Amino acid sequence: MRNGIFILFFILLDFHYVSAQDFSCSDTLQLHQKLTEIRKRDQGARARIIKDLESKTPEAIRSAALEMKISDRKNQLFIAALLDKCGWPQGLSTIENNTIFLVIDHADTAFMAKYFPMLKTQCDRGVVAKSDYATMQDRMQLRNGQKQTYGTQTFKVGMLVTIWPIEELVSLDSRRRAMGLLPMMDYINLLNQTYKSEIVWDKEMTLEQAKERITGKNLNGNVIH
Repeated sequence: MRNGIFILFFILLDFHYVSAQDFSCSDTLQLHQKLTEIRKRDQGARARIIKDLESKTPEAIRSAALEMKISDRKNQLFIAALLDKCGWPQGLSTIENNTIFLVIDHADTAFMAKYFPMLKTQCDRGVVAKSDYATMQDRMQLRNGQKQTYGTQTFKVGMLVTIWPIEELVSLDSRRRAMGLLPMMDYINLLNQTYKSEIVWDKEMTLEQAKERITGKNLNGNVIH
């Protein structure tokens, strides 16, 4: 309960700060600085999660997860204010465009659904990487209880990390290649190194079986960026 109050307190502070600041859409220097700060916060929180997962200490994992939740919410408040006021900024670097993607991708389903069309437009224009678009599409499909298209999403129950069911496996690597993604087995090997544990890919797993395994849990993909 105390943790929940702690999160709410900081969210309210951040909301006031983001709403009160007079951000100019033409202030490119401020935007570059802010996106650098946001990326550092986003990736730093996830690096700590990975480290604490290795330790398998429940308290450390809970503490890191709480820190990541606060960090993500702070980033989301700024990006929402930016996109609503200015639209998707032009002239950003590849990393900066990816940073905006990461903030949306690490948000809740409603936030993601709101800005997904904007992300698709930027992908069609070649501004956002196809791999980023594919990742978000998969994550939305997972959260909607559907099979994913590109195989980027996993779910975790206990210490077991499993690939969420994928549609049309025969053409999977072809679809991944078209979106700039690694072949599926290479991707799984990368996940093995990231999580430092075996990744399970049960090609016969149905959606019903996957949902049954995570009954009572939120449908949140676990991709480390």
